[in-house]
Amino acid sequence: MYLVSVDYDLVGSLDKLLPTLLTSEESLVWKLLNDHEGSRLRNAEDRFVFATSVKYWEKLKRVARDTPFNVISARKAIRVLQTEPQRTPGIGLRAWGTAARGEVNVHISIQQETTPWQEVSKRISSEGISSIVSAVNRKRTEEVYDPVI
Repeated sequence: MYLVSVDYDLVGSLDKLLPTLLTSEESLVWKLLNDHEGSRLRNAEDRFVFATSVKYWEKLKRVARDTPFNVISARKAIRVLQTEPQRTPGIGLRAWGTAARGEVNVHISIQQETTPWQEVSKRISSEGISSIVSAVNRKRTEEVYDPVI
């Protein structure tokens, strides 16, 4: 599940706040993580962000507005990718699949393709997590072209 909150001012607010929070050692680690590459770099970044978020959570959450969160499952995002590849920048680029670096980013509609977190939370409380798992794993039959020629 991905939680999405569209707050266009958040990055700017964090850019102003982080230098005032991080120690000189933490700032150095963050600079090294951003300036280098490697097969395990993402894991190190994730660990740093998690530890920093835990340590400074009270101050970090103050910069976030009350922008509501919405939810989309990975399965639904993949379905959008499969059925509407034009909404995925990078597909169709000549370098795609030739060791070009990057991630697949599927453009989704917050209004049409996500569910408000409050609805998901209420459903978990009333029906249990299995209800959400069933919703994510829902299948339906559809006819698709299967040409021999």
